[in-house]
Amino acid sequence: MFYGGSSMEFEEIRQIALSFPGVEEHVVFGGPTFKVGKRFLASIAKIDPNTLVLKVPDRLEREYLLATFPDIYYLTDHYANFECVLVRMPQADPVELRNLFEQAWRTYAPKRLVAGYRADE
Repeated sequence: MFYGGSSMEFEEIRQIALSFPGVEEHVVFGGPTFKVGKRFLASIAKIDPNTLVLKVPDRLEREYLLATFPDIYYLTDHYANFECVLVRMPQADPVELRNLFEQAWRTYAPKRLVAGYRADE
């Protein structure tokens, strides 16, 4: 997906993350990290302040993103064995990123939160 709008910044990521029930922001290793309960969802990558580490629990989805949009999504050896992708925030599409964040949240959030969220849709 080509995103022709202005570049995405971390504040937009924060707004997306905190829009989901039960998501909290923590400081881990000196940087902002979003979790639902004790489950990691996203953080700023240590390798680059413009890169987001985002949980992508579906392996096929991860492979698709990496193969189709290598200018936006990538991995380094350090992250290769984790259920995540690295996202170049300035190139990311906010709608697509929100959808990916929601998928991770639905996978890792307590079932009662997900059920309540579905009821509100």
